[in-house]
Amino acid sequence: MPRCRTHGIGTPWSRLLQNSAFKAAKEPAILDPHPLIMIKQLLTLLACLLCVFDATGARADDSSLRATFQARYAAMKTAMAERDSKAMAALLAPGFVSIDSSGKSESASQMIQEVDGLPKDPLKVSTTTLLSIKVAGNSAVVDQRYDMKTVKTAADSSKVYIQLITVSTDTWVNVNGVWLLQKTETNQLDYYKNGQLLAHKVNPQP
Repeated sequence: MPRCRTHGIGTPWSRLLQNSAFKAAKEPAILDPHPLIMIKQLLTLLACLLCVFDATGARADDSSLRATFQARYAAMKTAMAERDSKAMAALLAPGFVSIDSSGKSESASQMIQEVDGLPKDPLKVSTTTLLSIKVAGNSAVVDQRYDMKTVKTAADSSKVYIQLITVSTDTWVNVNGVWLLQKTETNQLDYYKNGQLLAHKVNPQP
């Protein structure tokens, strides 16, 4: 059964919510001349405007962090492809742990040793899509999707097309201005051979 360690590494705001807030901000009701009612309507209008500005700010922050984490995942992808143990270790936080789709845990040294033991595959092509980014202080949780494709040669010289898709949740910590990977957990794994699904695994841990 294949196991995957996904290190290749913001959820957009609802358009409906944005459109409703924007419409409310652009088309306020006619203000009632009564002072108390007028104040209430102004506060409602202000709240709508704050919703619009808050959503815009969140998208901007998300965009900035997306570029940062894309660079982090790209660096890990390069380090793993080159079997560069030092480069891989430099991207991991102290106490790093990797949990595969079976719920099995590995330390940083175990994960790096496992990667170093894999044969290089010049035909492998992989992409990592960041599904969401949630930041709280110096910690960030990134949900990501890893899609790997390669071609193998069977005993009869025929081509075998392999595809591996995983969905993982990664925890990053900011250490002195540098984001380091503290934990990666594979939530789901799908393994295909010549387009046929051979394995579907979901992490048993909640």
